[in-house]
Formats: sequence, C-alpha cells, structure tokens
Amino acid sequence: MPSSSVLLLASDSSFVETIRTSMASVGYEVVVTADPDEGFRRAGEQALVIVDVPGGARSPREICRDLRATPALARIPVLCLAQTTDVEERVGFLEAGADEVIVKPFDTRELEARVEALLVRFQHSRDLAPIVVPGAPGLATRKVIAFFSPKGGVGTTTVAVNVAVALAGFRPERVALFDLDLQWGQVATHLDLRPRSTVVELCRDSQALAEPELMRTYAEHHASGLAVYCAPPRPDQGELVTGPDLTQVLEGARRVYDVVVVDAGSQLDERSLTILEAADDVVLVFYPEIAAVKALLSLLEVLADVGGVGSKTTFVINHLFARELLKTRDVENTLGARIAFELPHEPVVHLKAVNEGIPVVRGAPRSPAAEALVRLAQQLVGTTHRDAVILPDTRRGLGSRLRRA
Repeated sequence: MPSSSVLLLASDSSFVETIRTSMASVGYEVVVTADPDEGFRRAGEQALVIVDVPGGARSPREICRDLRATPALARIPVLCLAQTTDVEERVGFLEAGADEVIVKPFDTRELEARVEALLVRFQHSRDLAPIVVPGAPGLATRKVIAFFSPKGGVGTTTVAVNVAVALAGFRPERVALFDLDLQWGQVATHLDLRPRSTVVELCRDSQALAEPELMRTYAEHHASGLAVYCAPPRPDQGELVTGPDLTQVLEGARRVYDVVVVDAGSQLDERSLTILEAADDVVLVFYPEIAAVKALLSLLEVLADVGGVGSKTTFVINHLFARELLKTRDVENTLGARIAFELPHEPVVHLKAVNEGIPVVRGAPRSPAAEALVRLAQQLVGTTHRDAVILPDTRRGLGSRLRRA
C-alpha cells in the first residue's frame, strides 16, 4: 500500500498516467480529478496537491490562490506545473501561494525529487510548530475552536466531542472541551461522565475566573487525556451564565490549554454570539437538507451584520442520511462558500457510540467515520502529527449506563 496519497488536478489522461507511474515509484498513490470543486473537497485528505490544467473556467493560478485562501488547507503543500518557460508564469504561481513550481516538460526524476523535498520541508515545519511543544508559554497557535449549528440534530456535539478526543491524542492533558450548550448539552453523555461540577459552578467562582490555573479543578478528566467542562444537568440552571461570564471563561481557558474546543449548541443568543466572536475558528455543522441550509443562510446573514466571524468559518457537512437530496456543489453555490469537509454516512457507528458513551475515534478507530473525524481535527490545528495516541475503548454494554442514569 502507498504510504500516502497525492491529489492531481489535471484533464490530460496521458499526462495523468505519467504522473501516476512516477509517484507510485516513490510510494505515493495518485488521486485524480479534473473538477476543481471536487479537488477542494478532497484536498484535505492528501499529502500534496499538484495543479496542472484541470477542466472548468478557473485558471490554475486561480485554483492555487483559492487553495491558499482556505484556512483548513493551509498546511497542504501545493505544487504547480507551469506550461511554459515564461518567468512571469512561474512568478504568478508563487505569488498565488504555490510552494513549488516545475516547468513542463520535465524529467520524472526531477518531479520525484521535488515532491520528496517539498513533503520533507512541510513535515519539518509541522514538527517545529508550537502546537507540538508541550506546555510552551504564550503558544502562538493556542486557539479556541467553536462548533455551532443553527439547526439541532445535525451532529454538532458528536463532531465536537470526537474532534476534541482526537486532539487530546496529539496533546494529552493540553486540550479542553467546554459544553456551552447550556440548556441541553450532552457532552457528558457522549463521554460517559458523571460530572461533580459544571460550567455554572465555574462561572460562580470569581477566583477561578481570575486565576485560570484554578479552572482545572472544575474539569472532568476523560481517559483520552481530555479535560471536560460539562453543561448543567437542568436547562434552567444554564440561565445563570451570562455572555461576560463566558468571555472570562474562554480567556482563562486559552491561557491554560493549547486547544479549547467548544460545543456552542444551536441556540443563537448573546452567549453563543460571544462564543463565536471569541473563537479563532468557527465550525458550522449541517447536513445537505433544505431546512438545514436555509437555517445556515439565515445564520450567515446575522453573522455578516455582527462582523468578524465569516473569515474564520469552516463548513462541515455531516451525511446523516444514506441518500441526500442536495448535492454538495448545489449547497456551495447556495452558500457562496466552499465545503471544507464532509463526514461519511455511518449511522450505526454513531448511534452505538452515543449509547455506549465511547466516541467513535476510540470505539471504532478504524471506521471511515473515525478516520474522517481525525482528519478534520488535524486540519483545524494545521498538523498531520504522526505521534497521536488515541487509545481504543473496548467497554461495551448499555445496561450499566441506564442503571446509573
């Protein structure tokens, strides 16, 4: 099996075979598409993107620029193939964000050497990135990632929980998950936790808010190495938490943890807007269904009025149904934005995970769903760190959970 895969955006079938043979000789499988939109959807799963001359109206330079303008693809190296020896063409690719440019025709040995050098360079930069330096003060890449959906029941909590557990595999004890769906939050259920305290108690403790290290005493410790701050058990208790409270909580959490994942629920109010504004990345989860897309459009209008959120938004489609009524391209055209990630349809795996309180990335780590969720986590923090440890959880049986409920 090839050690990794490379995405090739090209329409010349004879040239495609040349690239495929060349890359196979150094251990890379080549995924080919002539459709730039499909290329964007699949780019995050690849070790490298090679841009030749695909179909469609966009030029290779425009495609390169769009790739570089997509935050979720920032850590994917891009190699562009110039069609002439014209210096202006090569400079244009570099200005558009290409990491390497090769002029056609070229010797396949040169291509192999350039690809290997590019991947080594990117891997080296990832390994040096602050996200992999344990406990470094003032970590430049410390971030808050908020998950939100304007429509309930689309799997926002499932995605947030699994991404957080996956990130804890990269950074044990340095990742926190906050359940700020203060009315009906179910993070504790997804992780089979029985919290001693909740976000409400944390917000009442002015000393803990003023001294972030004290915040740790309110966290539940999950077996994955994740620190979890749970929502209150009753919806009326959540009303005690205000927007300013959450501002303090997130500011403190950012100082304590390298990555803070927030399940912000699906209710748009002062508190959720506070979360979205404070976050470095906002992940909007939905499924390709008319009502969900309409709700998302309404949310985007509100966020446009607020300002500052749209530029940090990542759209994730969760394929809850076996057959979708809307195609991804239609959704992108409606939203006027690209879908950064799509999660596969695996209802049994997800249902079992929720009922057992074992996240998919631990309970079924080799499933397509788990692999997709780990890739999403990697994209959000800009790493393909190879030393992630996500230990499988082999506990089974629902009876004990029901008896403890």
